[in-house]
Amino acid sequence: MAILEMQNTCFYDGLNPVINDVSLTIEKGSVTAFLGEPGGGKSTALKLISGVIVPSRGKVLYEGKEISSMNSKDNLAFRKKMAFMFQNSALWANQSLYQNLELPLKLHFPDLAPEELDERIKEVAQLVDFLKPLSLRPAALSTGEQKRIALARALICKPEILFLDEPTESLDEKTAMHIIKILTDFCSQGHTLIYVSHDYAFINA
Repeated sequence: MAILEMQNTCFYDGLNPVINDVSLTIEKGSVTAFLGEPGGGKSTALKLISGVIVPSRGKVLYEGKEISSMNSKDNLAFRKKMAFMFQNSALWANQSLYQNLELPLKLHFPDLAPEELDERIKEVAQLVDFLKPLSLRPAALSTGEQKRIALARALICKPEILFLDEPTESLDEKTAMHIIKILTDFCSQGHTLIYVSHDYAFINA
């Protein structure tokens, strides 16, 4: 069953085509990798199919509905089922790590009791093997530690679709293998994984 589609999708940077007439179908429960040379448009393709950016031409569909034309209710339901881990982590610099992790929970589960919210945050931090205080701000972390928090934030609402842009970049081998295990478990539950990576050990795993 197709869960996501790109139909003759184009994206222009000014007059320059970054993505030009791409059509692609993503099946539910599949693993899809965007590979290619640097500057080839992989990250742009990932942002397009996730609805993070809107195509210049063509369509991107989720379960047959064009993402950019969804009403607010349908769009929020889609966002609740998916999560995006950015290449640069994209953590809120003026918020603590705890606040970064609680934001998606407050958005998608506004009725969650404070103790349940706290438990979910601690669970996901433990899942990515992050042991430092969550009262810290992102600037206090290494690039690799920021990656772990970004992955934790992506997983915290238990999404069905996960978009990852260079998830193991700047990570040591041990941490990268830990993330591979987390994502293998994610896929084993029938979820959908779409990613960009230059890490061939990650791709092969």
